[in-house]
Amino acid sequence: MIAPVPKEFVLVHGMSHGGWAWERLAQRLARAGHRVIAPDLPGHGRRAHERRRASLATYARAVADATIQAGFSRATIVGHSMGGAVLPGVAGLIPARIRHLVFLAAVVPDHGATTLQGHVTPAGRQMLRGLARASDGAAQYPALFEWARWMGDLPLGDPRVSETLPQLTPQPLRPLTERVDMRRFHALRLPCTYIRCLRDAAVVPARAAEYAARLGVTPIDLDCAHNPMLSAVDGLAKILIKL
Repeated sequence: MIAPVPKEFVLVHGMSHGGWAWERLAQRLARAGHRVIAPDLPGHGRRAHERRRASLATYARAVADATIQAGFSRATIVGHSMGGAVLPGVAGLIPARIRHLVFLAAVVPDHGATTLQGHVTPAGRQMLRGLARASDGAAQYPALFEWARWMGDLPLGDPRVSETLPQLTPQPLRPLTERVDMRRFHALRLPCTYIRCLRDAAVVPARAAEYAARLGVTPIDLDCAHNPMLSAVDGLAKILIKL
């Protein structure tokens, strides 16, 4: 029997998260024989000190550079949440190295829109701007809000929640206010998948369906909240491996 060819996965985190958020999924994919990297974006995780460098351009460059350094040439790049606004830039930088793009509970902006304007409610925008003004240009939700918005399918006392909350860092506001250029992305016509989370409070199912329609795909559903890399690892891994 011929062994399956290992797949290459690049896991791109979302708002306030870091590469650490993918640890459980990365281990699951690696055990199945696949190659996985989960880079930190500038201003996040181990690169939290680079907050002032954070932008959509530096985010995309960080993912592209990590993909190249890993030697990946047929990568499935997964963008979670805010990471969906990063994927078009990555596609424009390294299209020949991309096998598939996966938008996981992700924002898919219209051309020329910003994440803040296109996804966040007016009240949410006001809150984020206020938090950023009070914290040198970066915003962080209160811990209970983070739990309810991103991990509401897990009880507060769950180790996955108690391990995650202290690692979340303030989100630089600048990338959320930058317009996303979708023209090159659409012209490339790279294979795309949208994974929708049915108990998501951050990208609610109806909005996720709209985002999937922008990509011209039917969403694949997971019965979980916004962070399936914590609460639905096996289900998420099975979807990714099958792509």
